[in-house]
Amino acid sequence: MEEKVDFTFKKHERLRKQLEFKRVFDSGKSLGGFTVAFYFMPNEIGYPRAGFIASKKLSKRAVDRNRAKRLMREVFRLNKHRLAPVDIIFIARKGILGKKYQDVERDFLNLAERAGILREK
Repeated sequence: MEEKVDFTFKKHERLRKQLEFKRVFDSGKSLGGFTVAFYFMPNEIGYPRAGFIASKKLSKRAVDRNRAKRLMREVFRLNKHRLAPVDIIFIARKGILGKKYQDVERDFLNLAERAGILREK
């Protein structure tokens, strides 16, 4: 029987507290691609969690920063079942502006494979 995959993004799957972000930044590893960079570290919870950053350095326009965060959230939401239990902080890079979902997803999956956090299928 097939395992049912949940494609929702619930509150407990988010990094929200400053302390959680600080822990990942201080103790985690980082990788960078053209559209996104991320910090990651294993967690003891048993499922992946994510936080998202799109600073004003990316764009002064809030609409661009919000689109970048939406793209990163969607990439995480649709691929979290393929990830090992890690805490990830996505950071939008200038290359994300004007890109489509597929471009961001391809970049993220390449980075995740390099990081060794993709589960084998």
